[in-house]
Amino acid sequence: MRDRKESRERRKKKELSLYGILLLFLLLIMLFLSTRVHEINVIGNEQYTKEELINMILSKDLDYNSLYAFMEDRIKPHKSLPFIEKYELHWKSPFSLEIIVYEKNMVGYVEYMSSNLYFDGDGVVVESTQKKLPGIPKITGLSFSKVSLYKALPVENKAIFQDILNLSSALRKEKIECDHIDYSASSTATLYIGGIKVLLGDHEDMEQKLMSLKDILPALAGRKGTLDLSKYRGRKEKEAYVFKEEK
Repeated sequence: MRDRKESRERRKKKELSLYGILLLFLLLIMLFLSTRVHEINVIGNEQYTKEELINMILSKDLDYNSLYAFMEDRIKPHKSLPFIEKYELHWKSPFSLEIIVYEKNMVGYVEYMSSNLYFDGDGVVVESTQKKLPGIPKITGLSFSKVSLYKALPVENKAIFQDILNLSSALRKEKIECDHIDYSASSTATLYIGGIKVLLGDHEDMEQKLMSLKDILPALAGRKGTLDLSKYRGRKEKEAYVFKEEK
């Protein structure tokens, strides 16, 4: 009798344990289904809006499930996104997510066979697309034939890329929005800003030229013509620049 009683008690304990495990399993499923991301912050984005990046990274409804998204981030490689070097997901809570974006460093683009080839400071083509990105100027005057993605543009004068990088960085520093930069055979640069054509000449006093250009542009708003800064040699000169307006 005693053995039967102990056997029944062991069986009941096993049943209770199974019920407990089943209940815990059901609770975990409910938690899994109910815990969702409600707050998302994006840092480091310039080429894409916050909404565009969220839609690309969290592309399906299940991606908003906190546990699923956390496990997928740890197990699977991240998606490959145009113009994005990499991105990181940082969890502030089960309901709050921060996305840090590292964009590719692009200094300009060239048009080639109906595509826009964006390249970095070393001249390496990092993206090919028909999209035109704001803040990145078109570059003309470079001679090349065959082009390959993730390889440098095959130009004779490799130093031109350092010139483009320096000029693009200086334009960003002065917050000058340039649509188009054209390089001559002697590597002198001409800027196209709206209806204004800006002749920069050689590299001498380039920083001063761009600082003055920033001051001059507001007075030329809405006008068309050529601004010649090629002979600019400092702000002390009486005739530091010449503007010829188009009629």
